[in-house]
Order: sequence, then C-alpha cells, then structure tokens
Amino acid sequence: MSSDAAVTIRNISKDYDLGLSGTDSLLKALERRVRHPVKGRRVRERFRALDDVSFDVAPGEAVGVIGKNGAGKSTLLKILSRITPPTEGYIELAGSVGSLLEVGTGFHPELTGLENVYLNGMILGMSKAVVDRKLDEIVAFAEVSRFLETPVKRYSSGMRVRLAFAVAAHLEPQILVIDEVLSVGDAGFQAKCLAKMKSIATDDGRTVLYVSHNLVTLEHLCPRTVLLADGCLLLDGPTDTTLDRYLRTFPRGERSIDDGIFDLGAADRSGTSFQKLFKRVELRPNGGAPSETVRMGDQLQIVVDVEGLDEAPDALLTINVGSALSQSLFRMTSRMKPLLAAHDRRPQESIVVTLPSVPLTPGEYHVDLHVKAKPERTTLDYVSRAATFQVTTADIHATGFQYTEHDGHFVVPWDWELRPSVTAC
Repeated sequence: MSSDAAVTIRNISKDYDLGLSGTDSLLKALERRVRHPVKGRRVRERFRALDDVSFDVAPGEAVGVIGKNGAGKSTLLKILSRITPPTEGYIELAGSVGSLLEVGTGFHPELTGLENVYLNGMILGMSKAVVDRKLDEIVAFAEVSRFLETPVKRYSSGMRVRLAFAVAAHLEPQILVIDEVLSVGDAGFQAKCLAKMKSIATDDGRTVLYVSHNLVTLEHLCPRTVLLADGCLLLDGPTDTTLDRYLRTFPRGERSIDDGIFDLGAADRSGTSFQKLFKRVELRPNGGAPSETVRMGDQLQIVVDVEGLDEAPDALLTINVGSALSQSLFRMTSRMKPLLAAHDRRPQESIVVTLPSVPLTPGEYHVDLHVKAKPERTTLDYVSRAATFQVTTADIHATGFQYTEHDGHFVVPWDWELRPSVTAC
C-alpha cells in the first residue's frame, strides 16, 4: 500500500460480458446445448467499464467522484465495497469499509421499523451492541419514533428513506463509500443528510468517497474530486478545478469542449449598415476556454469581435442579457460607461465585457447585440440571440443549498440575523 494512504487504487480495470444475463442455471445451460448441439459457443462481447484507474486517498480525506452516466463511477465504488472484483489491478484499504450504495437495501416489509433497524444495521456490518448503542441517535435522526413498532410496509416512501439513511449514516467505519444517497427525501431531510455527511467527513475524520451528480453537494463536502470519462481517470484535483473541467467538457451532457463560440456570419440581423459589424461572440467563464456553461457566482467574459466600428466612434453600443421569460434581464451600454470614443481605434477589435460574478439563477439565457448611430439613433447592426448560455447551480453560500429556476432570476448579496425584539411590552 502507498504509505500513509487509507485507500490505494492501482491500475483498476473492470470488464463485463454483454448480452448474457448470467442467471442461467447449470441445468438450463446443459439443456440449451442438448437442444442445439450444432451451434457453436456464442462469442461474448466485452465492455470495459473501468480502464487502468489509479489514485490514492489519504486518511480523513473526502474525495468526490463525478462523470457522465456510464463513466464507471458506481463500478468503482462496487469494487471498493467488495461487491464485485476487478478484472485487473488491485485495491488496498487501511481500515473497515461501510457502503451507502443503495439506501434501504435489506429492509423487509413485514418487519417493524425497529426490527429493520437491527436487520439493516447488521447487513451493513454493525454488531447488535453497536445498534443498541446507536439506536436512540438513529431513531431521533429518522424522526419515526411513533412508528417503530409498525411494519415497514405501512411506511410512506419518505419514512422508509429517512429510516434507511439514518441506519446507514450512523455506521462507524474508517472508510465510507457513498453513492447518490443525498438525493433522496424532501428538501429539509436532504439538508439534514448533507449536514450529517459533512460531520462524518470533517468532524469525525473518516475517509469518504462520494459519487453524485449533484455538484453542489460535492462542492460542499469534498475539497478534492476525480473525474471519470468512459472508464478512464480524466482529472484528479481540487473540486472547483475538476467541476469546471467537467462542465466545460460535458456541458448539458453531450456537447464538446468547443461550445461557447458563436460565428455571426450567417446570423439573422437587421440594420442599415452595409457591413456586418458584429462578427463573432465567445463566452469565457473565469476567463478560460470558451464554454456555453457557467456556474452561478463565477466570472464571465463576453468577448464580441467587431469590424468597422471604428468608423462610428459616437455610436451607442448595447449588450443585452435576456431569458425565455424576460427579453431583457439586464444590459450594458456605452451610455452607462463610455467605450467607443477611445483613441487608437482599429478596423478589427474585440469588445470584452467582464461580469465579476454571474448574478443569475440556473437556467437558459441569451445575449443580444445592438449598435445605433448618433444622433438619429439609426440601427447600424442588431443581432438577436447572438449567443446562448446555461447557468448551473453552485454552492455560493457554502451551505449546500442548491438554487433552481424557482428561486427568481437574480442572486443578490444579502444576510440576516436574529435580534431581541424591541417591541414594548
């Protein structure tokens, strides 16, 4: 094992056979060969779910694992949990391992909640003595004390989830492997689960590997994250760097890293200028590579390439940001901040607008470009929806809260506190 590592993963690969259920009994297999003796053996198609993956996790470190569906995330956790062996490579674990891969696994509908606590705890590796000691904490966390003697088959789905997570979250292994369990339950319970996982990872000092598509919880829980793509390790680094790479490489799931560049040569436009002034738009989150995806709170540069605008130094330039629900959410104009009258103008220029912190909640947005001549305000060139981009949620308050489109259009700086009432008695 790598010195001082809690988890050592070396050259792990995993192959699966496609097209075979793997559930045939020996009798069925013999029967099939007797009935079809002339048929040769079927060629098994192999699928490589993981391909030569290696990294270490230090004791007490919380590491996230992200990637598209099919990237190999769950396969990696199943190998770490000893559910399935690797085809190649090896792992070494310095301590006991607990897994939260499927919340509720092992619950029996005919048994009571209390009986299932003991059953599920033992399935997850807890002795009866440990369950006895942890019982009050588990019941308090699940908030189902009134229904402990009720068969689980009469529980609502939310009650089952709360009880199952409560049992799993109160394990005491040195290494905890978690797969998507924080996506269950209502918003209040998710926040409670997140706080518990944060406590496990930081206060208790246990080693955590956490797989999730919820980038906010990853950002909140894990200082370090690894990115898997097609079974390979694409990046291992600080969570903010890895999430940025993930969003740039897989914006909206399938798009390429070249998104964020918009050639306006064939764009629909209006205006009196014989020349198309607006040539191209690039969207650069955090001043990096072009991308159509930007996270809440990140810096965004809107780079507009123009040609011939030097011949209209007094023109009024407007860059507008809108959405499907509102044509204009906010705009930047040369009336607000003079720009076009600067000296040393050139026929070909780039206008770079920098938003220090994107103030928008998750959703789809567009950029309109408009330039008018003074003094008659005649439109020289106008391109509607010259560029489009998607804002994704981020843990901007460092509380694990996940913004959605239902939380308004804008995120503004704010704070609050409780103070003693000043109302006279």
